[in-house]
Amino acid sequence: MGPDSDARRWPALVAAWYVTAFCAVAGGAVVWNMATGSPLRDNAVVVLALVLRGLTVLLALAAVQRWGRRLPDWTVLAGLCGAAAVQLLYPVAETVVKTLILTGLMDPIDKGISNMSGEGWFNFGATWLVWGVPGVLFALAARDFGRRRPVRAGWVAFGLVAGAALLAGLGAAIG
Repeated sequence: MGPDSDARRWPALVAAWYVTAFCAVAGGAVVWNMATGSPLRDNAVVVLALVLRGLTVLLALAAVQRWGRRLPDWTVLAGLCGAAAVQLLYPVAETVVKTLILTGLMDPIDKGISNMSGEGWFNFGATWLVWGVPGVLFALAARDFGRRRPVRAGWVAFGLVAGAALLAGLGAAIG
């Protein structure tokens, strides 16, 4: 099995497919909202998410397609790590908070992350479906890309920190 075999490509290809499917659903919702009179500004957060997720699709494909070799390896690996971080941080944080609440080590806070109702658990599952699953796929794609195209560990750290910073910035911008 060579370094560019399908076995090493599947996480990036599945990540690209998965995120594209999400974008199709969310994009359809934006089109529906706007067709029924909702102004673009009411859909701006979703449009921003679609643009950012579209960039992650291109990044995943760059990791496994011939045209991606035109990009410096460090940018692809750092980007894959950043995409993994930005998508995994919230679901992992919510898992930790819910575990702490369930074990009695923490009292619920006045935030959705600690909502233990049926709605809270539904949102928890949706968070993992929309963010966690692709985050895991991007982490696997980063691991496989790093094995095929070794890059200094500093770029991995940079990608993780940049992804976390982007998530914090998006959270601050959204409110």
